[in-house]
Amino acid sequence: MSARPQVQYLTSTSSASSYSSSDSDLSLTSSSSVRHSMDSTQPIVSVEVLRCLRCARAEEITSTDDPSSSGMVQIGTNIYYCNRCAKMTGYK
Repeated sequence: MSARPQVQYLTSTSSASSYSSSDSDLSLTSSSSVRHSMDSTQPIVSVEVLRCLRCARAEEITSTDDPSSSGMVQIGTNIYYCNRCAKMTGYK
C-alpha cells in the first residue's frame, strides 16, 4: 500500500515566497480580467405579453417599452385595454 503524500499548508508569511513565477503571472492576468459584481448590474430585459381585458388582443413588448407605444392602455396593475376597447369604455 502506498503512502499518502504530505499535505503542505501555506501560511500568510510564506505564501508569497512559495509561489512560482507561473503562479504570479496567473494572478496578474486574473486580476486584469473582467469582473462581474453586484455593483455593476446590467438591466435585465424580458418579453412581456400584454392582453386586452375586453377583446383578448395580444401585443408583445419588452419590459423597457412603454405599453402605449404598442397600442395598449394600462387600466390597472397588469391589466390592459387595447386602444379600440379603451375608447369604447371611456378610458381613452
